[in-house]
Amino acid sequence: MKERISALEARIAGMQAAQAAAVPAETDETDEVDFTGVELGVADFPEPVAPVPEPEPVAEPEPATQPEPAAPVQEDDTANLPWRKDNPGMMVKNIRSGISLLDRAQFIGTLFKEDFTLYDNTIAELNNMNSLDEAVAYIKEHFPEWNMNSDVVYRFMMAIRKKLG
Repeated sequence: MKERISALEARIAGMQAAQAAAVPAETDETDEVDFTGVELGVADFPEPVAPVPEPEPVAEPEPATQPEPAAPVQEDDTANLPWRKDNPGMMVKNIRSGISLLDRAQFIGTLFKEDFTLYDNTIAELNNMNSLDEAVAYIKEHFPEWNMNSDVVYRFMMAIRKKLG
């Protein structure tokens, strides 16, 4: 350990001597300084400071003249449907894992009109929801043509219930 400290002290002393030899201690303004052999590294120069952009003025929104009427509250007509009451089975963290390959093919073909992207985006949206009521409202809004009493919708809703209860 003492050897390492001695080696470091010797190295520091050598650096200080080299630095003192490179630049004279006192210079007169008329004296020329010889900079040959002096190497400067990136650390010798300060980082350039980027100018701070001025904030753009924020336009204030115009006040609304009349409030928009609230959407009418729709009663839940799905309360007595079997998929609301039946046991969905084992809970899952992701709706995709609760759908079999055969059901997925039937959902895409029947409910989503052969549009895999629509199916995939819908499952992603439903996975982000926190309640079954929220999912039902989403489905009613985006797929009003679905027959909520059909067998294929029953299986789809049971898959959703595995995630949302």
